[in-house]
Amino acid sequence: MTSLRPTHVLKTGLEHRWQFLRTYIRRPNAIGSVVPSSRALAIAVAEPMRGAPRPIRVLEVGAGTGPVTRYLGTLLSENDRFDICELEPEFANILDRDVLSKPPFARMVAEGRVRLLRQPAQKIEGHNLYDFIISGLPLSSFELEDVKKIFTVYKRLLKPDGVLSYFEYTWLRQTSRVLALGKSRTRLRAVNAYLNRNIREHEFARRAVLNNFPPAHARHMRFGTNGSATNGNGKAH
Repeated sequence: MTSLRPTHVLKTGLEHRWQFLRTYIRRPNAIGSVVPSSRALAIAVAEPMRGAPRPIRVLEVGAGTGPVTRYLGTLLSENDRFDICELEPEFANILDRDVLSKPPFARMVAEGRVRLLRQPAQKIEGHNLYDFIISGLPLSSFELEDVKKIFTVYKRLLKPDGVLSYFEYTWLRQTSRVLALGKSRTRLRAVNAYLNRNIREHEFARRAVLNNFPPAHARHMRFGTNGSATNGNGKAH
């Protein structure tokens, strides 16, 4: 039985990648990449969670097939709570079947401390709920008004000193802005300006992740307080 496990893991991983690619082909603006995030990117985007005083409450938005979800599970302690938002039915089914039904999540799901929410974060009621929000949404693919609404929701759901962490692919916004034409260029310029303003005003740390396809930056923001941006090692840039 044990000898079959690596084969099973390999088949599951290939299935997840194939489903990710199929969904990207069908809805590229909703996914943003042809492959799931690497473990290195998961580690970088979850950096503020490590060593944070417990208990904490965490929200992941746009979990996909769960590469970041799996890593976040290794950081959860006994009294932490974790909500996962995933709208794509195929991805939500994979999360339910292959991630949340297995350790370390299965017991936490049974206890009600981990929930899979097949809904947008906008549907979550309340204010100041989460210590950390991890966002996997491809913000550069959205309309400006949608990006603004997403940030408004994140600000509403985060506690006053809560942290928003998200990633973007290196140079994607700049390259897309140059190559895009017409209305697409106008949209990208507006989204780029909005994101850059939030980065200037709220980013306190960031880290480059080369071991990901494509290479990415993990960005970390606090909206309750403004701070100078750092590179993730505590050094200003």
